[in-house]
Amino acid sequence: MKKVLLFMSLALAVSFTSCSKDDDDKSCDSCGSGDSKIEVCENGDGSLSVTINGDTNTISESQLQGLSVDVYKKTICAAAAFGN
Repeated sequence: MKKVLLFMSLALAVSFTSCSKDDDDKSCDSCGSGDSKIEVCENGDGSLSVTINGDTNTISESQLQGLSVDVYKKTICAAAAFGN
């Protein structure tokens, strides 16, 4: 009887466990100077969300053309700093 109760408790605990990734785990970097504010966030699917002064665009993995996410983040922030 104890083994059945233990098994039922284990099955109940596992049924309430989630394996999906939370959307709140976005990795974002912010940069900018003056009036420009840029935020680059990884979406977890190979794409990026780029927000410039409140306007958000999504950059797909194919649009990155093999560029790593870190290099893209550094490049867009460097370009923003150069433009000011």
